[in-house]
Amino acid sequence: MLNNVSIRLMSGGHAFSNNDIEAIKSVGADVVVEVVTPKTVLRPEVGFALADAEKDLMTMGYTVAENEVVVCSAAHNGRVAIMAVSAECVEAIKASGVTLSYSSPILAGDDIAEGSHIALYDDVLYVRVYKAGLRFAEAIRVEGDADILFYLESINRVYDIYNMYARAMGDVERLNRVCRKCMKLCV
Repeated sequence: MLNNVSIRLMSGGHAFSNNDIEAIKSVGADVVVEVVTPKTVLRPEVGFALADAEKDLMTMGYTVAENEVVVCSAAHNGRVAIMAVSAECVEAIKASGVTLSYSSPILAGDDIAEGSHIALYDDVLYVRVYKAGLRFAEAIRVEGDADILFYLESINRVYDIYNMYARAMGDVERLNRVCRKCMKLCV
């Protein structure tokens, strides 16, 4: 049986060392790379084609830079995350020879009947809103606490998330501090 090891890959760089890759390689572990980037879109698994992944990103207004490649997650709850990530990082991980797959914080947690999942990792805010199914999912670049409040308030105007269950992930302490006056977050 293989051990699973998760590596968080930040946009434009990698948050692991070559020693970490060598250690993973020595135990033959499967590696799940969780990509943290605002260049993320969700696509229904039905009708998804890997060949169209870059086009799917571009359709949503994201350009894939020359130094980036498009990676996709395995299907989770009937959806696939499509992300643009540093080609150099992908090559470094692939060169290790480990079994590799990708994921995104936008996929974290199970679907719920009503409420939201809000995750903050570095400068990326991930929000999923449910009301009789998934209604909204977005990865948003934020530059500070004011951006977090602005985007959540904008989402609240449409989906009334302040009056729903909300699960916090990632930098929960910061989310709780920023959101304490407008909503109560569960961990």
